[in-house]
Amino acid sequence: MINLLVILLSVLLQIAAAAFAIRVNRIAGRRLVWLLLSGALVLMAVRRLMVLEDLVNRGLPDHLLSYEVLGLLISAMLLAGMILVQDVFRSKAVEAARLEEARIQARAEADKLTAVMAATPIPLWISEDPACQLVHANPAASRLHLMAPATRQAQGFILRQNGRDLALDEMPLQRAARAGEQIHDLPLDLVSPDGEVRRLMFYATPLRDLEGRLHGGVCCAVDITDSRRTEEALSKAQKMESLGMLSGGIAHDFNNIFQSMTANLEMAQASVPEDSKSQGYLLRLKAGLDRASRLSRDILYSSGGDLRRPESLTLGPLVAEALDRMGLPVLRDLTGDLPVILVDPLLVSRVVEGLVTNALEADSAMGAIRVRTYMRTLTATDLSSGHWPEAIEPGLYAVLEVSDQGHGIDGAMLSRIFDPFFSTRDLGRGLGLAAALGIVRGHRGGIQVESIPDVGSVFRVHFPAPEGQVPTAAPTVVDLHARNVVLLADDELDLREVMAEMLQDWFGLEVVSAADGQEALEVFTQRPEAFDLVILDATMPRMGGVEAFRAMQALRPGLPGILCSGYALPVSRDQAIAQGFADFLKKPFTSAELEVLLDRVMGARLK
Repeated sequence: MINLLVILLSVLLQIAAAAFAIRVNRIAGRRLVWLLLSGALVLMAVRRLMVLEDLVNRGLPDHLLSYEVLGLLISAMLLAGMILVQDVFRSKAVEAARLEEARIQARAEADKLTAVMAATPIPLWISEDPACQLVHANPAASRLHLMAPATRQAQGFILRQNGRDLALDEMPLQRAARAGEQIHDLPLDLVSPDGEVRRLMFYATPLRDLEGRLHGGVCCAVDITDSRRTEEALSKAQKMESLGMLSGGIAHDFNNIFQSMTANLEMAQASVPEDSKSQGYLLRLKAGLDRASRLSRDILYSSGGDLRRPESLTLGPLVAEALDRMGLPVLRDLTGDLPVILVDPLLVSRVVEGLVTNALEADSAMGAIRVRTYMRTLTATDLSSGHWPEAIEPGLYAVLEVSDQGHGIDGAMLSRIFDPFFSTRDLGRGLGLAAALGIVRGHRGGIQVESIPDVGSVFRVHFPAPEGQVPTAAPTVVDLHARNVVLLADDELDLREVMAEMLQDWFGLEVVSAADGQEALEVFTQRPEAFDLVILDATMPRMGGVEAFRAMQALRPGLPGILCSGYALPVSRDQAIAQGFADFLKKPFTSAELEVLLDRVMGARLK
């Protein structure tokens, strides 16, 4: 009976071992090996059952068979081995799962880093070794070929610091990876193979392992070229605004003085016989006054002078007329069929005179000076070449080009030639180019300069071609009165008196004077229908001309008025017309200019 129990227990142990082998097969993953092992254990159990059957048929002995005990021990050892093997493979499977999870997570992090590098618009480099032999770069950095030793020299990109080319071991990435430097806000110039210079701000940090040893570095760069240009443009704009306010105030006072002097001088000339010796003195005085007035105007133009009277004209005839007045030996290439542009002819002539005079003074060898006019469609590429003191929009422009074969202008001077009062010569006020730029700015145009030292310079003035734009027309006054009474308001007593005398004696007008806008409004309120015209200074104590005229118009709509000013307002005539004035008169003005304006506003030639 005991032999039967031993054999059955051995069979059960072998079947259990086979079952564990099948479970190990699921964990280990080597199916064939473990299926063979499981099959062998099952066959052993079958064989034991066959032995048991044979013993039953022959009769079971009463004593315990030793080989059956040995078989039981072998079955127990097989089962114990399968249990231990299962634990070993289960531990390995858990470790393998952990490794696979870590690998997937690392791959995901690597994919994230790759995506970040690809999407980052700034150049980014990562070195995996201190020698920077293995350097990863994002697309923005790959185009620069800076940090990789194998490609840097071949591509021709150069980093410069204070005008000196950096060696490879001086690069920010190398300094971080090799020496462990932390680099912040390091400005360097990037020079491309075609010579373009961009200013980059570099940042770099070293990579260290858990023990603090260097094993690489990370470096990035931010292009600050455009932001620097914007800051410089803003600084220049603020400087020009301050200068404009200063020069505008000074020129306003000068223009009031010049206006009084001009009016008195013209009246003195009219009262002195033409054959009198005094006429010569008065002519010389007038010439000096004209030079002083021109200097005042140049100061105003340099801060952004206004368009006195814009007209729809073609550029070629304007330039030809200005050159004829100058009578200088220049080569002309003036296109006659250019589109009509909106310009102030007097101010365009001033630009021509300034640029040609500047070319003559620069052309010490008396080489050829050429003046051209043509049409040009500006693109973004055009705006990035040469020197533009102020940026303009791409588009269609009429161009005035003045070129010389003089000594040229070096890069350091080129950025300053349009600054007011800056001059490279001992003689000169330094206002010619500044005034030209201010006039062109008032026309919403721009100037491009290209210059090579000892070869010559080219100045290109661009006037926008405003297709469909027409000059603003002054309102027509049809309610004329026979009395022709003018209300004149100006806070300068001398100017007010001489203006009143000129209007009365030369133009046959009856004049009522006021010292400021408030007094003029009080006079007008008493007799709104008595005045055919009001002439108001823009800037006066208590009340300015615009405010006073607005109140007058409320009392009498359609009242014709002329606004006077010595300030450099960017679009003073347009602003005056927008406020309801019939026209604008810029100080200082001559009697001829006043006569033309009165004819236009009052509708008939005044005697």
